[in-house]
Amino acid sequence: MNNFDRSKKYIVMVFLVISCALSAACGSDSRTEAGDSEEAETAVQIPEEIPERAIITPVTEESYRVLKRAGAGQDVFLQEDISLLVEQARKNASAAVQPSADPGDAGTSGETENGSEDTPEDEGEKQEDAGDSEGSSDETYVEEAGDEKSEESADPVQEAPKPATGGGKVVCIDAGHQRKQNSAKEPVGPGSSETKMKVTSGTSGTTTGVPEYQLTLAVALKLQSVLQQRGYTVVMCRSSHDVDISNVERAQVANNAGAGAFIRIHADGAQSASATGASTLAPSASNPYCAQISSSSQSLAKNVINSYCAKTGMKNRGMQINDGMTGLNWSQVPVTIIEMGFMTNPSDDQLMETESFQQSAAEGIADGIDAFFAGR
Repeated sequence: MNNFDRSKKYIVMVFLVISCALSAACGSDSRTEAGDSEEAETAVQIPEEIPERAIITPVTEESYRVLKRAGAGQDVFLQEDISLLVEQARKNASAAVQPSADPGDAGTSGETENGSEDTPEDEGEKQEDAGDSEGSSDETYVEEAGDEKSEESADPVQEAPKPATGGGKVVCIDAGHQRKQNSAKEPVGPGSSETKMKVTSGTSGTTTGVPEYQLTLAVALKLQSVLQQRGYTVVMCRSSHDVDISNVERAQVANNAGAGAFIRIHADGAQSASATGASTLAPSASNPYCAQISSSSQSLAKNVINSYCAKTGMKNRGMQINDGMTGLNWSQVPVTIIEMGFMTNPSDDQLMETESFQQSAAEGIADGIDAFFAGR
């Protein structure tokens, strides 16, 4: 090749470099001048072998036509290299409309220029973005894909917990009776000359043989759990059978705690085995010891018995007025006694010993406490 031919070839190559650089600059307004030069060099410096997964974005059929019009021939580029580039450009263009690959195929993903791996789904999204917005750089696409991955891998938003009904209100629970009775006497009310036994062991189930003090504690502990779950502060008069706490002392536990409600849990007994159902007790407005809490105590008693019977299906015997109960008379906070059923009735007795009934009883009493506080 003489000097004239060699000079001519150099002029053609310079013209090609400038043409390709101008073509790449038109495709991306956001690239820097240094970046345009790098892309132009990439377009003309064709490797002898193109990797199967290589992504050469500057080369398209249109740029190939520019090269052809500029006089590119066999002596500048090998036709087989141009064919590979055109084929690769077509594959890139069709990738944008191909269905997204299963995320589980991430192992076959290609590696981008910045070294991060993108799934076939990410590549497809890049191609769509390139078609919608000219001049977006590859780095922008990688950042967007990274943001999507972060959002997909983020922990699901946890639903906010429902507000507790208790709001920290104090409830005192007295599981009636204890294993051993205390036969000593105490006044039935402050300053009263009338006295009663401090505490008895209660009645027993005529069918199950279970003592009342055992049944009442079983329900009381379940009620404690339910109320605490609802956000109440719970004070227990007793949590075991082997205690010696009189009825006056139990009322004083509730008074000292400043309880908003004092729930005394008992079970009934009668001469007749046919007696059945549940009731609550509350002091009257003329009670000589605690008339000031009669109204609130009656409201508590009504709410508890109605909710309890609605939850358990036990016969509702209603609220009853009683001014002779030591545990009521000594109370200075709203108080009620619930008689859950008759242990002398075979059906009531057996029913009250089931785990499911005891849980329902606790939830029913708690529902009544909710309703009581809601109405104050």
